[in-house]
Amino acid sequence: MSDRHIDTAAVHAGRLEIPTNAPSSPPLFQASSYEFADLAEVAAIYGGEANGKIYGRYGGPNGTQLERAIAELEGAEAAVGAAAGMSAIDAALAATLGQGGVIVATAEVYGGTYTLLENDYRKAAFDVHYVDQQDLSAVLASLGRHRPKVLYLEALTNPLMHVADLPALCALGHEAGATVIVDATFATPALVRPIEHGADLVAHSVGKYIGGHGDVGAGILAGKADLVERARAYLVRKGATLPHFEAWLALRGLRTLALRMARHSSNALAVASHLAAEPAVERVHHPSRPDHAQYDLAAKLYPRGTGGIVAFDLAGGEPAVDRFLRDLQTIAIVHSLGEVATTISYPSVSSHRNVPAEMRRALGVSAGTLRISAGIEDPGDITRDLSRAFAGLGERARA
Repeated sequence: MSDRHIDTAAVHAGRLEIPTNAPSSPPLFQASSYEFADLAEVAAIYGGEANGKIYGRYGGPNGTQLERAIAELEGAEAAVGAAAGMSAIDAALAATLGQGGVIVATAEVYGGTYTLLENDYRKAAFDVHYVDQQDLSAVLASLGRHRPKVLYLEALTNPLMHVADLPALCALGHEAGATVIVDATFATPALVRPIEHGADLVAHSVGKYIGGHGDVGAGILAGKADLVERARAYLVRKGATLPHFEAWLALRGLRTLALRMARHSSNALAVASHLAAEPAVERVHHPSRPDHAQYDLAAKLYPRGTGGIVAFDLAGGEPAVDRFLRDLQTIAIVHSLGEVATTISYPSVSSHRNVPAEMRRALGVSAGTLRISAGIEDPGDITRDLSRAFAGLGERARA
């Protein structure tokens, strides 16, 4: 033992030895702060002239690795991680809008994003307008009328799985002088890369398919380097940067992303086909089905599949929904998506809870709309659980 007092030795004992050969899996860097050798190193690291880290809020090695991975997969110049998907979306808007401007957003924007636009941006005197992103003529008219700084799109909409014509919409946005931001959470870069179609920024909720195991809370933004760096500065100021452990978990999930998305997609198509044959189902919403109005566009933009989400309208409204959900045995009610297990949610009380009822109805989200996130289980087991719940509806109706 050294001649130091035990109180001092306990603080400083032990020495970290970093192996000269690389680990096969990324190590976790959970440190909240880093040491500097001298003032010259402080200046070099703060100035970006040396490869070093400063403090947790400024990001860590695991976050940097995830950012580089997503930028590479998206074909983006850069990427930045965030504490949540909503943090990434907020940073994308803040980096683009500055102190003022107009936003034109898809009317089918995710409920959390709708709340952000209405409660934060509109109340801060930003002008917000909604448009049907499927109607290119309406989009063109809205862009011409409002001359927005931002055109905000959903690659695949939540929950009805409408497909954004990304090449056409990005071209329209740029012709109007707008920065195009795309939420591609439902697709991931395994299925579509919006930047290849002209998007300036792409946002993901990492806790969905990228993490893939229901244990991550994070977001990420990829795109043009100048916009990403402005977003990074905003996230640092707000204390909304990516936690180290979340980045490490997301990197683990990213390794199986392509395999999982292929299985999610094939299982979702099997579920959609099964639902289409059920008498109690009024309509199935899934763009990989030939009867979907956007089937050809989906086949063109999504040759590897359209992901794991299937929505359907159940006859009988909320009372029928309640009975149906009670009879499911293996499919859990979960107000998220993208996990390896199949889950179900009721948008009217979850993702679209804060969207006005009249707006939900106009979008086609009815009192009977349910959203399934197809997992990676055997497809027959998923559809058997659905069949049990449909059988329960039939038995109650006969009673």
